[in-house]
Amino acid sequence: DIDPILLGAIIIDEIARLAPFEEVINALEARIVGLNVSVGIAQVKIDTANGLIKNGIYHPNPDDKKLPFRRLTNIGRMHLYKYLIQPKHNIFFAAALIRYIIDFWASQIDLTKRPEILATLYSIGRGEPKKNPKPSERGRQILKEFYPLAKKWLDEL
Repeated sequence: DIDPILLGAIIIDEIARLAPFEEVINALEARIVGLNVSVGIAQVKIDTANGLIKNGIYHPNPDDKKLPFRRLTNIGRMHLYKYLIQPKHNIFFAAALIRYIIDFWASQIDLTKRPEILATLYSIGRGEPKKNPKPSERGRQILKEFYPLAKKWLDEL
C-alpha cells in the first residue's frame, strides 16, 4: 500500500546512480557479500532486508525456515543475497522499506503527502521522526525528475 510511481522513481534513481559501477560491483559482489552491502536494482542493504523479514513486512519465501536470521553472519548474508539479487524480491523489499519508513514516521508526519521526504529517507536511512523534515537534493531530484518519468512509463504499461 504505497505509491507505485514513487517506488518506480526511487528505482530509477538507484539504477542511474549504480550504472557506472555495475560491472565492478558485479565482479566484487561474491567477495564483499559478507558485508552489509546494498544489492539489486533498488539497492536494498542485506541487513535491512533481514530486518524487514523479522518485522513481518515482507518475506521472500515463507517456506525458507532459515529466514529471518537472528544475527547475520557471512553465511546468512550469502543466503539472503540470493533473494535480494532477484529483481522481483528486490522490488518487494524496496516497497516494504518504503512502507516501514511511512509507518515509523507516522507519529510525527504523514509521509504519503511528502514524497520528497520519503525519497530522501529511502536514500539516507529512516532517520528519527520529526514534525518538519527537510528533503535532500537527491529527494527533490527523485520527485522532480524521476517521478514524472516513472509515471509516464507506468501509464504506458
